Amino acid sequence: MNADKGIKRQQRRLFIGQLLSFAGLFLVLGLIVFFLYERSVYQDIDHTLEQQKTMIIKPATGMTTPSAPRQPGGSRPISFRMNMVVFNKKGKIINQAMLGERFYAYFKKLKLDRQALNKLQTLATSTGTFRTLLVKVPQTAADPQYAGHYVLILQNTDAQEAAIRSFRQVLIVTIILFWALALGLSYWLSTRAMRPIVRSWQRQQDFVADAAHELRAPLAVIQSKQESLLTKPQATIIDESEAIATSLGETKRLRQLTDDLLTIAKADSNTIEIELTDLRFDQALAPQLASYHDIAKSQDKSFTTKLPPDGHAWFDAARIKQLLVILLDNAFKYTQAGDSIWVEVTQAPRDWQLIVGNSGPNIADADKSRIFERFYREDASRSRQTGGSGLGLAIARWIVTIHHGHIEVKDVHPHGALFVVTLPNKPRGA
Repeated sequence: MNADKGIKRQQRRLFIGQLLSFAGLFLVLGLIVFFLYERSVYQDIDHTLEQQKTMIIKPATGMTTPSAPRQPGGSRPISFRMNMVVFNKKGKIINQAMLGERFYAYFKKLKLDRQALNKLQTLATSTGTFRTLLVKVPQTAADPQYAGHYVLILQNTDAQEAAIRSFRQVLIVTIILFWALALGLSYWLSTRAMRPIVRSWQRQQDFVADAAHELRAPLAVIQSKQESLLTKPQATIIDESEAIATSLGETKRLRQLTDDLLTIAKADSNTIEIELTDLRFDQALAPQLASYHDIAKSQDKSFTTKLPPDGHAWFDAARIKQLLVILLDNAFKYTQAGDSIWVEVTQAPRDWQLIVGNSGPNIADADKSRIFERFYREDASRSRQTGGSGLGLAIARWIVTIHHGHIEVKDVHPHGALFVVTLPNKPRGA
C-alpha cells in the first residue's frame, strides 16, 4: 500500500511539473509572438513617420505620389491617415487653415511638449489613438510653412490598435486551449513515464518473492537433514550417506541459484561488459561440447554436433559457452533414455545460428513466449525434480540480447524442442 502511495505521489509530481512546464512554455511563446506582432505593427508606422520627417526637413524635389492626397495649399502628399500640426515658438497652432475646421477641432487642445522632440510616442485622444513624432524644422527648410517651426506628425493607429486587440484576444483563447491540451498531455506523459517505473518495481517485487521462494526450498531440505543427523549421534557416515548426499545436492543447487541470481542482478545493473573476439566455432565450442558426449553415453542418449570447419564470427567466448551450457543442460534435463540431442552451427553472410534441439517433450504454444521469463517453469514439479530454478533461459536471452541477436524456440516433429539463436557475424558498426 505504501509503495502504491509512493508511485501515485511520484506520478502526481511528474504531472504537476510537466503541466507547469508546458503552461509556462506556451505563455512565454504567446508573449513573444504578441510582442513581435505589436513591434512589427508599430515598426511600419514609425518608419512612415521617419520618412515624413525626412521629407519635411529635406524635401526631395521632383517626387510626387499621385495616389496620396495633398493637403490644402499645395503641400507635399501625405498618407490619408496622417496629419501634421504646426506650432510656432510660443506653442500656438498656426496651420488651422491647412487642417480645416474638422481636424482643427480634433487637435486644437494639443500642447507643444518640447521634451518629446524627435521621440516616437503614442497619443490617446477622444478622437482616436495616434503615433506621433515632434520635429523642429530648421529655418533653411524649403517649405516656408514649416521652416523654423515645430511640426507634430500624427499617424492614426485606430486600425492597428483594433488589430492588436483582436490578435490579443485570439492569442489568449489559443493559450487557454493549449493549456487544456497541456493538461491532457501532461497526464498522458506522466502516466507513460511511470509505466517502466511501475513495471520495474513490480519485477523487483516478483524477483524478491521468487528468489526467496527458491532459496527457501533447498535451505529447508538442508536444515531438515542436518537436524535429523543431530538426532543420531551414534550413526556412521555410511548409515547417513543418503542424507549427506541430499544435503550436498541441495547445497550445489543453492550455489547455482545464487550464481544465477548474481548474474541476473549484474545484468539488470548493466555492469557486465562483453569482450568480442573473432573466433573459430570449432576451436571455441568443440572443447565444451566434448564433455557432453560422455554425459550422453552415460544416460543412453544420442548426442551429435555439427560445426562449420572454417566458420568464424565475433563473440564473447565465455558468454557463448555459458549460453551453450544452459541450452544443453536444459536439453539433457528434459529428455529420457533413447532420446536425441543435437547441436548445429550454421553461418550466413550477415549472421550465424546456434541450434540446440532435442527429441524430448514438446513445449506448449502458450509457454513458448514465457519460458524466457525469470523463474517461469512450464512444469514446476518436474523442474524441481530436475533441479531447475527458472533462471537459465532468462540468462540465455540476456546473453543473446547483449550480442544484439535474438533467440526463439520451435517445435520438432513428431515431438521435441528446437532453440535457435541468431547472432551477427560482426559487431555493430564494424
